[in-house]
Amino acid sequence: MTKEMKAPSAFARPAARRLGARDRLVGQGLRALALLHADRWLESRDGTSVAVTLHHVRPDDPRPFDPNAHLSITPEFLDSFIASMKGNGWKFVTVDGLFEAAPETADRRIAVTLDDGYRDNLEYALPVFRRHGCPFTIFVTPGYCDRTAELWWEALDRIIAGADVLEAVPGGPPKLPLRTVAEKEAAFRVWSGYLTTELDEFAQRAAIRRVADDHGLDLAALAAELVMDFDEVRAIAADPLCRIGAHTMTHPALKRLPEEVARREMRESADRIEAEIGYRPTAFAFPYGYSAAAGPREAQLAEQEGFVASFTTRPGCIERDGRRHGLPRISLNGKYQDPRLYPALFVPNVWRLARWLRSPG
Repeated sequence: MTKEMKAPSAFARPAARRLGARDRLVGQGLRALALLHADRWLESRDGTSVAVTLHHVRPDDPRPFDPNAHLSITPEFLDSFIASMKGNGWKFVTVDGLFEAAPETADRRIAVTLDDGYRDNLEYALPVFRRHGCPFTIFVTPGYCDRTAELWWEALDRIIAGADVLEAVPGGPPKLPLRTVAEKEAAFRVWSGYLTTELDEFAQRAAIRRVADDHGLDLAALAAELVMDFDEVRAIAADPLCRIGAHTMTHPALKRLPEEVARREMRESADRIEAEIGYRPTAFAFPYGYSAAAGPREAQLAEQEGFVASFTTRPGCIERDGRRHGLPRISLNGKYQDPRLYPALFVPNVWRLARWLRSPG
């Protein structure tokens, strides 16, 4: 069931959130680019194609401890973002539309993608997309739809929010107090690092299951609370604006898996989605999407498995050079919900300049 939202007469800001030093620096940089109108003086004459990444779309519910705030935007922000980009001459297209030949070389295209298949995509995002006639792609993880895979970052959020202490783990994090917001944030950072860098993918899932059991958190119930089941996926897939893409079976960092296991995760997710919704997904998004989770091998696997395009979460514009795998996406970050901050990021020359500045020598 979708939940209608009143169109805002002006941009509605979410409640202010606690930002760390890095977040404040990023925000200042975005505001500087906006004030300098970098989207105008760095604009490419070759046209621009951009894919954006979303996760949750839901009403603002600020909490003192909210380690996953960057993954959540409000329906009001989504509405304002689409309206603002259209007003600036951008055309919203399907993922496939990013690669179609353009009648004008300087056209500007943007594709909206959402990762993981959260239920709020159906309840809150779909009405916004319908209002604007905006196509979108949801990258679905069947293990979440089946309640058999672990949303470890959501689980860790719930566990730390509700506890006063995390006990030590042999060979892992020490005993951590959780009495204050600062202690909870520090514990989330420690445990996130432990799960994603010190353990392999299989040990990671075993570890989150153990700590969830210790704190009485039902991981299957958490997935059922947050993620669409396949009845709901079929319902949203029936909308002509929606396409469903693949996102692996269990949401592992594919680069940390043996090649055949990674290939199986990709292939079986497409098989399962095809069986459930009646067509095979042509697009794939790499879980996590940063360089330690997906690299050239994974892009090659996606191509070999027959996907037309595959996407990371590494920021940047899509170069019109024929490449269709390992493509960048720009995150609509819940910590920076102001549509005025984004146009400067949707300019290829901004990212070309950034790459040049980072290059050695």
